[in-house]
Amino acid sequence: MKKLLVITLLSILFATPAFAQKKAKNTKTTEISIPGYCCKGLNATIENTLAYERGVVEWTLNLEKKSVTVVYREDKTNPSKIEKALAANGVRTANEKPNPRAIEKLPACCQPAARGEKSCDKM
Repeated sequence: MKKLLVITLLSILFATPAFAQKKAKNTKTTEISIPGYCCKGLNATIENTLAYERGVVEWTLNLEKKSVTVVYREDKTNPSKIEKALAANGVRTANEKPNPRAIEKLPACCQPAARGEKSCDKM
């Protein structure tokens, strides 16, 4: 009887973590073009924005293509909301212009590129 009890408790103990790990449902992937990407100085702004954006699961910056690939939950957000969040923090995307006040908080080398004037050569 003790063996049965111990086996039951052990099976419950090891089965619980398997049920606790819930996979994100309804995820989609999108690539957002960032023509205002200037140099690695903008990485922190992009990463902080996406980290606090509701529904964003993960992201990957592609420096060569000047884009970010975002995995998001479609029941929480959409590409338009993600682009608006980036623009609110000074990042110029293909479809959104950045907030002028947020541009002032960017590193000095990234500000002209965010305004659409020119891109710096630091990349």
